[in-house]
Amino acid sequence: QRILTWTQLYNLTEIPEHLIVIGSGVTGAEFASAYTNLGSKVTLVSSRDRVLPGEDKDAAQVLEDVFTRRGMTLQSKSRAEKVEVTENGVLVSLEGGATIAGSHCLMAVGSIPNTSTLGLEEAGVTVGESGTITVNKVARTSVSNIYAVGDCSDAPPLASVASHQGRTAVFHALGDFAKPLDTRLVCSNIFTSPEIASVGYTEHDVESGLVNGIVHKLDLDANPRAKMQGTTDGFVKLIAQPESGILIGGVIVAPRASELINFLSFAMEHRHTVDQIARSWSVYPSLAGGISETAKGMHQLTK
Repeated sequence: QRILTWTQLYNLTEIPEHLIVIGSGVTGAEFASAYTNLGSKVTLVSSRDRVLPGEDKDAAQVLEDVFTRRGMTLQSKSRAEKVEVTENGVLVSLEGGATIAGSHCLMAVGSIPNTSTLGLEEAGVTVGESGTITVNKVARTSVSNIYAVGDCSDAPPLASVASHQGRTAVFHALGDFAKPLDTRLVCSNIFTSPEIASVGYTEHDVESGLVNGIVHKLDLDANPRAKMQGTTDGFVKLIAQPESGILIGGVIVAPRASELINFLSFAMEHRHTVDQIARSWSVYPSLAGGISETAKGMHQLTK
C-alpha cells in the first residue's frame, strides 16, 4: 500500500507526505510534477544525468529548473537497488549505500506489453524482444488477417495513435481506404507543469546527422502573453529544412503546450515553410503568437 505503480497511485485517498519517485521518464516526471503542485514533498530518483533523458535537452533543463524552484529534490545519477516498507513509510536504498526515507514510493521505471501468453509466436506473428507486436503502417502484423493496435504494438504508445490504428485496422480489414500511420506527424505531450509538446524531428536528430536541418528557439519570456500570466518558463523551438525552409519538427514548452502543437503538425502535413508560418496571423497577445514569432526569426537562416 506504500510501494505503488502509477495505476495504484490513483487509489490513494490522501496526498502523500513525502513521495519518492523512482524513474525520470515521462511517467515519473508527470507524477512528480503533479504531486509537487498538490503540496507533497517529492524526491525524484534518476539513474541518468537529467530528467526526461529521451526528450529535448532544453525542455528537460527548463523542467529541472522549475522542479528545483518549487522545492523538489532531484537525485540524479542514482540507481535504486531496493525499496522496503518500514513502520512509518518506505526506505529506498541506492547504489553506494545511501538511503532515502519517505511516506510512499512510486515505481515509474517503465512497462512492457503483456503479450507473452497469447500464443502469438505459434500463430506466426512477429514479436519484438520487449513483447511489442511488429505492425506495418495500417496496423497489420506479419500474419495478413491479424492486426494489433495500441500499446501492444511497436507504434508510439499514445492514445491518439491507438485510436488512429484502430480505425485504420478496421478500414483496411474491410477493404476501405485506410490512411497509413505517419509517425513523423504524431504530436506528443508530457503533462508536467509547464507542459512539453513535440512533433517531428528533434534537435538531436539534426546534431547526430540523421536529418539535415536548422534549429531556432525563442524563449517564452519574450512573449507578452506569457509575461502577463507570469509563466515565462519555456520556449518555442522550430526545425526546418535548410534550403526550402519546410518545417520538419518542433518543441513547445509552455502552459497548455498540448493545445498549441497541433498547428505545427498541420503545417508539416501540408509541407508549409517557416516563412509561410511567419506570415500567418495570430491574436495579440497570445502564446500561439510565439510560433509565428519564432518562424520570423528563421527567415535569413533558411536562405
